[in-house]
Amino acid sequence: MKGRLVVLKEYGKPFDIQEYDVPDPEPGAIVLQMKQAGICGTDLHLWRRDTEENTPLPPQGVAMGHEGTGVVHKLGPGVTTDFLGTPIREGDRVIHSWVTPCNRCHMCLRGEPNQCIDRPPRRVGEFPYLNGTYCDYYYVLPTQPVFRVPDELPDEILAPVNCAMGTVTQGLTTGGVREGDYVVVQGAGGLGLSATAMAKDMGADRVIVLDRLEPRLRLAEEFGADHTINIEEYNTPETRVNRVLELTKGRGADFVVEVVGIPELITEGIAMLRNGGTLIEHGHGTNTGRTVVFDPHTLVARGKRIIGSLMYRPILLATILDFLVRNQDKRPFHKMLSHQFKLADVDNAFAEAEWAQRQTQVLRAVLVP
Repeated sequence: MKGRLVVLKEYGKPFDIQEYDVPDPEPGAIVLQMKQAGICGTDLHLWRRDTEENTPLPPQGVAMGHEGTGVVHKLGPGVTTDFLGTPIREGDRVIHSWVTPCNRCHMCLRGEPNQCIDRPPRRVGEFPYLNGTYCDYYYVLPTQPVFRVPDELPDEILAPVNCAMGTVTQGLTTGGVREGDYVVVQGAGGLGLSATAMAKDMGADRVIVLDRLEPRLRLAEEFGADHTINIEEYNTPETRVNRVLELTKGRGADFVVEVVGIPELITEGIAMLRNGGTLIEHGHGTNTGRTVVFDPHTLVARGKRIIGSLMYRPILLATILDFLVRNQDKRPFHKMLSHQFKLADVDNAFAEAEWAQRQTQVLRAVLVP
């Protein structure tokens, strides 16, 4: 049996769709039949080459996709349960962790597998071949945690769990968002909407969301935003900072969550913080080589801090599934996935989802085999 895999061979160019034999899973591994794979901002950053200027792609290309969900196609020898002991069998829906820890390095042993310094490489054309989620079948390594999806959750809300939701939940948890906090979210895409809903669930008293697209801002309100700021209306950093101060009783935000990946937003976000506040930086996970200028005195004199947050601890996926069960009738999670494309139509999907230097109606697109 063959399976397709989408490979990026040249930045900004059409993708290469390759076919490979679907391997039998080794002991501890699982082969999934993919049902949805999300086009994340990270994928767009990679495709358009928001990387250091001289970073070439490997000759064989890069397997695309990390976000998504599927059903168990085949279990490897010895696999009878998920990573929390829930029985699983062929046909069950599962969420897999994109984090592939080595479980042997200093960071893994500290309980921070998302910061693993020795992740196993996954190269195009090498076993297990189907190693990106833009595929028909996806190979889950024995070290990749998986969690069975509760029966009461519908399929159409699952794709963002192991990226958008996991990523922002890690940041909010690391930052320490708690009851009564004021949270500003810069960007109302998949990560921004997830951060809005999760911050409210964690007890945030006031969540303020910024974006340039009015439909996204209206959707942010459905996800729990108490206030929204359209950056086309408040079209300078000064006016946006002043608006945030107005909405936070003059003190500033306890937390600012940056999920867009525009360097200047870091400076702007720092100015929105109260004394002792925290900026949680997600947006620059792949778009490297960019710089931003700010006065470090603003951190020291006012006790502000910046934390970078990469991916997530896999156990948070189980937390998110419980969160979705609690909130599925409260928040319109199904609206987060605005567009659906066939896997073979991946080039058009990326063209439609692209937001750099343009406006798009795509909130988050998914590819389906």
